[in-house]
Amino acid sequence: MDQQQVEHDEKHEEWLAAIASQLAPVFDNSKEGVYVYLDDRHKICNERLAKMWGYASAAEWAATPDFLETFVATHPDRVQVSTNYHQHVHRELTAYRLRFTAKRKDGRSVRVETQTVPISYDGQLFAYTFVRQAPARAKARS
Repeated sequence: MDQQQVEHDEKHEEWLAAIASQLAPVFDNSKEGVYVYLDDRHKICNERLAKMWGYASAAEWAATPDFLETFVATHPDRVQVSTNYHQHVHRELTAYRLRFTAKRKDGRSVRVETQTVPISYDGQLFAYTFVRQAPARAKARS
């Protein structure tokens, strides 16, 4: 890795540390899973989300590469998650809700409902997302 990339990564880590500090009351006390995402290598979450998705700690969750492949169970959901992220966080700067099937570390799936808002820190856009298990779908009556 070249020096410029190292400096770039260090800056991203500084931003995430500052955001984590500012959002500590939310991360520590929310009844929902919470994560902040810049890119696949620069993301943080609370312990509740890490456990919901089967990880031993928030640090283990954050160290995983490739958000879509690691955490989103199906290709159609990966397309939906990516499309909504780019449209709302980077183009429209609007909040959005989304349901998709998340993939736990153990390979099991969990249906989740998310609310994401774009946040800016030091001129950089991040996705600030709350995650809860989605209510079970009602079974069709015969």
